[in-house]
Amino acid sequence: MEFEDPFRNFLGCEVEEIREGYARVKAVVREEFLNIHGVAHGGFIMALADFAFAISANTDARRVAVGISVNFYSSAKSGDVLIAEAEKVKGRRLGFYRLRVLRGNDLILEGSAIAFER
Repeated sequence: MEFEDPFRNFLGCEVEEIREGYARVKAVVREEFLNIHGVAHGGFIMALADFAFAISANTDARRVAVGISVNFYSSAKSGDVLIAEAEKVKGRRLGFYRLRVLRGNDLILEGSAIAFER
């Protein structure tokens, strides 16, 4: 399955690893992704997690997102390299996924997501 899309290209998101039920992607925080506080906008960080989730959920079937819940634990600044991971925890037609975004060893975002097989 092809995982290219215009939004991914805009984010500069690179796919690092794909295997069944798992994906890891990487992106660099750019100036245009900063919020009014001078750190990476939550929408940018969430988009990285969502992109990893979309890939991991579609490695073995066609699935669509049903819901995503995240918590932010830290921030990132311009130039930081962020790694987003999504991994299937359980499920078949309804899949449950664990999401993480890291800056090195620092946890930036953690969450969960649900996908439904179409």
